[in-house]
Amino acid sequence: MKLTYKYLLAVLVLLFSFQTLQAQSNHETIEKVDISKLDRYYTSHHAQKRTFKTKQAFKRIQTHHTKVPQKRHMASAPVQVHPNRYRPQSRWYNARYYNGENYHGNYIPKRQFERAHRYSRRGWILAYRYDRAGFFDRDGFYYGYFNRYGYFFEGVFYRYDYSYTYRDRIRGRGLFDRYYYRPAAWREYGFCR
Repeated sequence: MKLTYKYLLAVLVLLFSFQTLQAQSNHETIEKVDISKLDRYYTSHHAQKRTFKTKQAFKRIQTHHTKVPQKRHMASAPVQVHPNRYRPQSRWYNARYYNGENYHGNYIPKRQFERAHRYSRRGWILAYRYDRAGFFDRDGFYYGYFNRYGYFFEGVFYRYDYSYTYRDRIRGRGLFDRYYYRPAAWREYGFCR
């Protein structure tokens, strides 16, 4: 009787492990295809040179690009009671507010802040290298997909330079400091406590 339970348990364990291995292999092949497509698309021609060196310079550039020219009120134009109310016929509203991901009005997106670590960990390096995992630094900046040509930082694909190299990005180092950060989906990789 005990032998049948042992055999049944062994068969169940083998069946479960076979299914997980098959699911992992299918998942990896899909990701490898997507990664190869992205690598072909984001080449050195698509990478921009980084013009900022510090966090303050980057924030200055961000505010410069997000400023919207103010609309001058003409004397002949009717007085608007609610100038910020939605008007579908207004091009000014659509250019200012309906631009996909960036909103310059009162809406401020909540960013995820991450605690910095002094040393990188091997599991994180494997996740960055093979899955191209992104991360948030402690200032809330998002580092997305990367390859050997460059990296995504806040939605723009930059090329590597002397202060931020391919090795730094694989280890999960932030752009403005020496600290390392966990992948954004660290719970999915099994890094939770």
